Amino acid sequence: MKSSFIQLPSGNIHCLTFGTGPELLIALHGFSDRARMFAVLEPALYENYTVVAVDWPFHGQTVWQPKTFSKEDLLDIIRRILAENGTDRFSLMGFSFGARLAQAMLPELVGQLNKLYLLSPDGVKTKGMGIASKTPMWVRRLLFIVLQNPGWFIGLLNIGRKIGITPPLIHHFLTNNLNRPERFRRTFGCWLALDSFYLRRHTIQRILRESHLSTDVYIGLNDPMLTQKTIKKLFEGLPNVRISWLKEGHRLIGEQLCEHLKKNSLNAS
Repeated sequence: MKSSFIQLPSGNIHCLTFGTGPELLIALHGFSDRARMFAVLEPALYENYTVVAVDWPFHGQTVWQPKTFSKEDLLDIIRRILAENGTDRFSLMGFSFGARLAQAMLPELVGQLNKLYLLSPDGVKTKGMGIASKTPMWVRRLLFIVLQNPGWFIGLLNIGRKIGITPPLIHHFLTNNLNRPERFRRTFGCWLALDSFYLRRHTIQRILRESHLSTDVYIGLNDPMLTQKTIKKLFEGLPNVRISWLKEGHRLIGEQLCEHLKKNSLNAS
């Protein structure tokens, strides 16, 4: 596995490359994850793909200077990867929030894609993301300022948890993602970027239908963040889209997915 960096005006993007296959696959991890999470899939991918897994801004070994990033920033990263690999066609894989990023870039990238892999895709209708995506931008920017020293706010969350008014999931997420400067920057960097990576579900469906892009969607049957009804409503009925249900939760990147990729997706791609 090769580690390298893409130098941009806004920072240095860390990438991990593995595999010896003839086709390029760019992989985008989830929130608070890193490129290395895709290493477990190497046995299933290395013969068919040369995989470039990206630590996107605020994650892993990537160094990013601005307080947020945009879809154009990520498209620039992808263009650099394509240029370095001497190709204009590739496949794209996204896990969780990384799948949101991938789907949001479909209008710009669909004509260059050979295949799309969506793993536990955020951006469909993720539980708990509604409030985050609907919060006005001015409120997000204000909170970015007033929570620079978040100790007082975490204290309020702890009190709220003890008396039962702060939901456990919200308490866990905020106390674990605001308690360190690098996690604070990561959380707000992604929250401020959220609007740049929004694509209406019917637009995703239309693009997939009209482009006939071969798409594999993997969902955990025990995923607490995604509803089966919503997934089926968006993807079922599209002849080019295949949904696979795994006996996993949200974090389904592991040996079971690796074996499933070996037996099914790669043989049919």
